[in-house]
Amino acid sequence: MNAARGGSNKTAPEVGDLVGTLRRRHKPDQPTDADAKVADTPAVSPSPALRPAEDVPLALPAPYEARNDGQLELAERDDLAACEAAIDGLRVAFWAAGKALQVIRDARLYRATHTTFEEYCEDRWEMSRSYANRLIREWPLAEALVPIGTKTLTESHVRELLPLAEEHGSEAALTVYRTVVEVDGVRVTAAILKDVMSVLPDDRFDSAEAVEQIRTYLAGGQERPERAEASAVETFAVEAGKLRTILQRVVKRDIVRSAATESPEEVKKTVAELRALLDEIEQKVL
Repeated sequence: MNAARGGSNKTAPEVGDLVGTLRRRHKPDQPTDADAKVADTPAVSPSPALRPAEDVPLALPAPYEARNDGQLELAERDDLAACEAAIDGLRVAFWAAGKALQVIRDARLYRATHTTFEEYCEDRWEMSRSYANRLIREWPLAEALVPIGTKTLTESHVRELLPLAEEHGSEAALTVYRTVVEVDGVRVTAAILKDVMSVLPDDRFDSAEAVEQIRTYLAGGQERPERAEASAVETFAVEAGKLRTILQRVVKRDIVRSAATESPEEVKKTVAELRALLDEIEQKVL
């Protein structure tokens, strides 16, 4: 709108690359369970795998938790077929793939063939879990944006708008996107959206004010503001805040206690290294 299993450095594939990958994995001479299911389905009630691409999102179930740890039930196999059909159409409905991946992840529909969601993504789709999680994070906003940019919406657009939606709500992102789409002579691109949002205040969002600022900017009446270099104090505060958040999460989830049970020496070693770094920071300011 960019870590695969076993510590691989393979980067997440782009949408175009994924489509080819997904299609190659459905070889005609090696029918999948979903293909066999389609063959047995009456013509009056087509399987999700046979639906036109534009109908695939409508066939997807809402994300839900797994009902049991055993074999997939008939309804779950139907859900898996619908979700995989959506992922196979990633180029034209990346957001549907994100929704499908969330269904598979949350309901653990992968459990019939794979131990973890990460293994499923890597083996079934040659997709890193980080990329799958990104699609899952993006799909709710993308689904809301589709009616506005049916012919123009791309994943790069959603990627640019997502921080705004997470900070000020999806309506803010919808307002920005709708305003840009409605300006005559402007081709919506990720770069345009990035520039447009750079003229908006960081600390607040007012719809009427945003619309006026965006239209003025796109009409050439407002220069893109220069972002000031972050001071050393600001940089330190941001980076230290990230570290604090991570450590608080580790403590809250009681990961330390679990890790100490498995390998107390490793935990002690890590704590000692962190303490040494904090001592070094303290010495620099004394």
